[in-house]
Amino acid sequence: MKRVFVLFLMSCLILTGCSNNNEKVVEKSTRQIVTEVVGYSEDSDIISLSGNVVPTEIVKLSFEIPGNISDINVKEGDYVNAGQIISTLNTKDYDLKVKAASAQYEGSKKQIESEIPIKIKQAQTQLDLTKATYDRIKALYDVGGVSQSQMDEITAKLTVDTETLNQAIEAKDTAETNLKQAEAALDLANSNIKSTSLSSPIDGVILQKLFETGENIAAGYPVVAIGNINNVYIEVGVTDKYINSISKGQAVTAYIYGLEKEVTGVVEEIGQLSDPETRTFPVKILINNPEGELKPGMTSKVSIDVNNSNKVLIPISSVIHLSDGDAIYTYSDETKTVTKKFIETGNIVKDKIEVLSGLENGEKLVVDGQFVLYDGDEVAEKEMSEWLSGV
Repeated sequence: MKRVFVLFLMSCLILTGCSNNNEKVVEKSTRQIVTEVVGYSEDSDIISLSGNVVPTEIVKLSFEIPGNISDINVKEGDYVNAGQIISTLNTKDYDLKVKAASAQYEGSKKQIESEIPIKIKQAQTQLDLTKATYDRIKALYDVGGVSQSQMDEITAKLTVDTETLNQAIEAKDTAETNLKQAEAALDLANSNIKSTSLSSPIDGVILQKLFETGENIAAGYPVVAIGNINNVYIEVGVTDKYINSISKGQAVTAYIYGLEKEVTGVVEEIGQLSDPETRTFPVKILINNPEGELKPGMTSKVSIDVNNSNKVLIPISSVIHLSDGDAIYTYSDETKTVTKKFIETGNIVKDKIEVLSGLENGEKLVVDGQFVLYDGDEVAEKEMSEWLSGV
């Protein structure tokens, strides 16, 4: 009887062991997971800013000389071409200065070309004659043929004639200097005549007209302001939170309220000094404006992506938080098994988390069923698209 009981007990243990083994096999073979292919996701943070349209170039035109404005040929809003005459000054006073400078120049030129050479020639001839006379009297004086007074007289005359020649030569140098000064004065007078006409240096539009015909104007005071609007800037202010997330050449969209349309452009300039009042950094967005639709002063809403970078983002729910770090499971189509991997995580974006390292693009991530897995488990895989469709 005792032997029968022992056999019965052994049979139960064997059956129990078999039952446990079979159960483990069933669990391993029937365990299912859901996977998702890892890919780069564009994580974009868009900020909206108010902006104003301004010309890419503004030129304030002014006369280089003072005078009375005889004419202004443009009105505000007029389009002008480079080289077009914008305004002129009365030339009466400047014409007189040209005539005076021209007369001075011609007088100096005549003096240097005729009067001075004649005086030098006359002085040289007189000196040569006196020197010859001096030599004869000196020879006679040496042998006692003439008196001391005669010798003193000719010596004094030689000195005077020599000084006369030197003065004539110095007068030539002075006359040459005067001629150069007269030439410079004439050049300036002619230049001033040209400066009585004011031309536009660029193609653009008259933004502001500051003087009227008949008014007197000092040199350097702007007559008009001209803006280049073939391309325009939209100026916005960006806070210090986002300024380092914007890069030159970055694409930007802007909605123009006055036109009720959206335009595209690129970041052209990024200021390095914040405005002391608004505490924002100036950013200029270049917009092509060939038809001139965008007018200076129009307002707009600018949309800028301040986080335009590719990141690996995975569902937060797929991450297993362990004592030694964050882990996930990946699935291999070849072996039909899962592998546990430790990952480094970054920022959380809505219901996803950024993976900085430990997971490669293109791998299959286990997004459901991962909490009952062990490294190397064989599983039955179903992709997310199939799982969502109920296949």
